[in-house]
Amino acid sequence: MKKLQFVANCDHQSEVNDFKLAQKQVADLLAMKLGQYGFETLSQSGDQIAVSVDNHALPLSVTCQEHDIEGHLVCEITSYPNEDQDWLERITEQSLLNQLAQAVENTLKEDESFSQFQWKG
Repeated sequence: MKKLQFVANCDHQSEVNDFKLAQKQVADLLAMKLGQYGFETLSQSGDQIAVSVDNHALPLSVTCQEHDIEGHLVCEITSYPNEDQDWLERITEQSLLNQLAQAVENTLKEDESFSQFQWKG
């Protein structure tokens, strides 16, 4: 699955907590806003978000890492598809993941705290 990498421009400078704060901020934002795109947010646990659409659960993981050259946190959102599916289910899930990826990117672009979006293979 592709990963969406982006920069979090956090105002806080508390090093270790930056990662967790940014991850929580991204997870909370997605949990709150993805409903606008037809995704139902399921229970949330830290940097893990589960969303569903048409009875398909789609897990997302938010990871924020070291600061870049300008001092910003670099974050990634990853989805892990179920590899034990038949080809039809896999095609359906891939289509839903593509829709979800677009919804995630659009949601984050609405918030000025995030920038420099880039899809990684």
